[in-house]
Amino acid sequence: MTIFAKKTMSVTEWAKVQDLIGALQISMGAPHDLMMFSAKGSVLGEDDIYIGLPDASLLSAFPSFEKVERQSLPDFLVTLVVREDGFEERFPDISKKRRSRIAR
Repeated sequence: MTIFAKKTMSVTEWAKVQDLIGALQISMGAPHDLMMFSAKGSVLGEDDIYIGLPDASLLSAFPSFEKVERQSLPDFLVTLVVREDGFEERFPDISKKRRSRIAR
């Protein structure tokens, strides 16, 4: 079952997390429930980073990330890492919270 976690950090910090999620995507065969999003944080220069992991044991690779409930993911998520094929069907609630890729 997918677990979600959150940490507030600057872009220079979360770039390393994005690299780790990308490496896990490759090593694990790109599971649909391995993902990463950002949302505007309350502090200038920092974002709230949300990760989705296919197994709780993987959370130990992400120090200081705190587990959060899926329903607490905010609206207007920016997608950083996700497997797009089948994402909307598997995660319709999260898909609706993602920012549109098309500027309006």
